[in-house]
Amino acid sequence: MRILINDLDVNREDYIQAFRSFGYEDNELIFVQSFEACRDFMELHLEKKKLHIDLIITNDSKNISHNVLKAKELSFFKNSLITSYSKSNFRICSIPIILYSQSETKSTEFHSDFNSIVQKNDFGSHGYFMSECERTIRDWRKLLYSDLESLEIKIEQLPQFVNSDYFKKYYFRNISSNADYYFTYRTKILSNEFIKLPSPLNYDWIILSNKEIEIAILKYVDTYKKHVKYDRHNNERTILHQFFNNHRTILLRDTYSDMEYELNLSELKAKTSEECDFILKTEYPDFLKTTFFEVKKEDVTFYVKKNTKRPRISAPFFSHLQQIYGYKEYKRNPNHKVEIETKLYPTQNFDFVLLAGRLEEKEEMKDLFEPQVNRMFEGVKVITYEELEEVNTNYLDKFNRLMI
Repeated sequence: MRILINDLDVNREDYIQAFRSFGYEDNELIFVQSFEACRDFMELHLEKKKLHIDLIITNDSKNISHNVLKAKELSFFKNSLITSYSKSNFRICSIPIILYSQSETKSTEFHSDFNSIVQKNDFGSHGYFMSECERTIRDWRKLLYSDLESLEIKIEQLPQFVNSDYFKKYYFRNISSNADYYFTYRTKILSNEFIKLPSPLNYDWIILSNKEIEIAILKYVDTYKKHVKYDRHNNERTILHQFFNNHRTILLRDTYSDMEYELNLSELKAKTSEECDFILKTEYPDFLKTTFFEVKKEDVTFYVKKNTKRPRISAPFFSHLQQIYGYKEYKRNPNHKVEIETKLYPTQNFDFVLLAGRLEEKEEMKDLFEPQVNRMFEGVKVITYEELEEVNTNYLDKFNRLMI
């Protein structure tokens, strides 16, 4: 999921908390703070690079002395763009847009410009706002299926569509040749390029089923709870790494676009290198985090001497924290900038996650855990196997709510 939010920076945390409460991840939210920044984003990342977003949310700052958000102008600009985005599959003007403002929302001035208008409240209640976000996304997806029906295409045909006899003998002559007509009068979402030459629609809500996601989560739980005993031949690599490589959705969900496994990042003027287990990539590295994700065993003990006055972080856990922190130090070294840009892409926007241990111990030591980790290894986030399970359960719940 990718949601573009045009609002003042002071409101950023409110959005993060609202979306978190409904199971969304921070890395699904792209923030800009002005009409001009939003316009530039759409021109560069959507119109030129053909990337994807699912929804635009904007506030209205017309009552402020300097109206930087310009909600009405943004809606007009977006609605005027009939060019394509998202691998040239859809037209930009179709992207749903919500006005989310403290201003009076009953005025007819805005009603025709937005898919929904929601008035902010001062009570911290976001239920209606979130339901409108998800309704507009579902409505957009329904229109996509309606477009395909108008083009006489079944979605399961798309992977081999252009090689089919149906395309060669019927579609190309009757629909491709009349693409402008179908674009103008018969469809609302699909781009002119897609109408002329339909391509596979590889989006999780199309190619995955909720049953597939549920099965992957159940296999993940079995993997960390019921696998064979660790030994020389059965270890992190053969059990845990192999599972994540075979069930990529557990790490990617709809938050990341791709991942690198054990990508070798060379140290400048040294024979050593850094090799994180997984690097989770995004299409928007300037706006969203690229994640170094290190996997350790679920039986890692976080603390020793827990019942003493000064419990200590265990030696294995301390070593794991040093390892993931080493990737942060590697990133901070300006001499490694070219290596990162060559192997990944230009960005310094990273976060660092260590998967290890069980939630019970983390909660048992909650008064010490995060303060100590943050003090010694600032910027490193530790998640347990149960917490990663919860992230995926939230993803499944969201997937089900957005089904059509």
